[in-house]
Amino acid sequence: MQKILRLLLLTGVLLSTFTQAAELAAPTRALNGTDITYHYSSGRAYHVKFEPTGISYQYLTGTKPDKWWGPFPYEAFEVEPQVFLASWFEAGYGDHVTLLINLKTNLLYGSALIGKDELHFHGATIVKVHRQ
Repeated sequence: MQKILRLLLLTGVLLSTFTQAAELAAPTRALNGTDITYHYSSGRAYHVKFEPTGISYQYLTGTKPDKWWGPFPYEAFEVEPQVFLASWFEAGYGDHVTLLINLKTNLLYGSALIGKDELHFHGATIVKVHRQ
């Protein structure tokens, strides 16, 4: 009886795990053609554009606000309708960036390892969105 109960429990756990894995979002290119301007709570502001060639951005509060950085290849998931998790690596700079973009609430959360020792972890307000 103990063996049967353990087997049933294990089967339930495995089925639950498979069900959860089946609910994971597939990678998407749905952000292509999207331009977003956002302001972090830290005071930084960015304008990003997602294109088939990658993500490019302007660091609006940096020393060269008109300069476009990129394009950098990116990956993204649409974790729920109009909510995206996007990530990229900036080869040559060593920066790793991840954004959680909520187009329903116009909120964005960013996490980045900049270079080897600077950590960026802030929320932002999306002030402009343009989608083609």
